[in-house]
Amino acid sequence: LLSDRHAQSFLAFDNNYAMTRAPRTAIGVSADGRTAWLVVVDGRQKGYSEGATLTELTDLFVALGAADAINLDGGGSSTLVREGTNHMPDVLNRPIHTGVPGRERPVANHIAVYALPLK
Repeated sequence: LLSDRHAQSFLAFDNNYAMTRAPRTAIGVSADGRTAWLVVVDGRQKGYSEGATLTELTDLFVALGAADAINLDGGGSSTLVREGTNHMPDVLNRPIHTGVPGRERPVANHIAVYALPLK
C-alpha cells in the first residue's frame, strides 16, 4: 500500500480485487518504526460495512501517519482478536464467513502481537 510514504500501484492486481470494497486486513508502521497500526475492515455486510478498496485502505494509512503499509489477507479471514477476560479470545470486529455475519473463518495462520500494558 505504502512504501516510504509513497502510494504503490495496484496495476499488478486484478482490477476487481483492487477496486472492489471487501473485508481487508493490513498493517502499517511509522517512519521511525515506533508506531504500528493493525487495521481490520469488515465488509460484505449490507447496512453494516461494505468493506474498503485498496485505495481507501491506502488513504487511511496516510491519514494515520504511516510511512509503510502492506495489505494482508482479507475476506472472511479478516478477524481481529485480543486477549479478553480469563485469557479467553475476544473478537473485536464482525467477520463474515459463508455469508454469516459474526462467523469466523477457520484459518491456519495468524499474526500475533505481544505488548506490555500501558503504565
